Amino acid sequence: MATKKEINEHLKIAVSEIGKIKPWYDENYKTWIFEHPAYPVGCEGNSSEEVIKKYRVYLRDFIKERLNENLAHFMEKATRGHGGQRVGAGRPHGTIKEPTKQVRLPMDIATWIKTPGMISNIRKMIQTHKHA
Repeated sequence: MATKKEINEHLKIAVSEIGKIKPWYDENYKTWIFEHPAYPVGCEGNSSEEVIKKYRVYLRDFIKERLNENLAHFMEKATRGHGGQRVGAGRPHGTIKEPTKQVRLPMDIATWIKTPGMISNIRKMIQTHKHA
């Protein structure tokens, strides 16, 4: 269960991401509305001041439910990021991986080929055979 301190910390981050809350008046519905693309929380009211007050409450409730893992999977925003890729992870830029091909061999031959240094010996044997 999320603590008040934890919720307030996340709320502070969310408010800084959202910036100033500027509701707009919707003529079709005759009401003031505020939504932000970063959070699936919307708010409406009779005045812009009412929307500003209510939005923070709705945002707090959303954050509380998210921290308590009570949200459906579609409520979270899908991102196109690297999914936690670590700095320096993976093959260095500019390196070229040797092309490979999958071949099925009998077990005894596959085990023999996998012994340390055997690939380089086979390459030497192939080179001498080409020049013969």
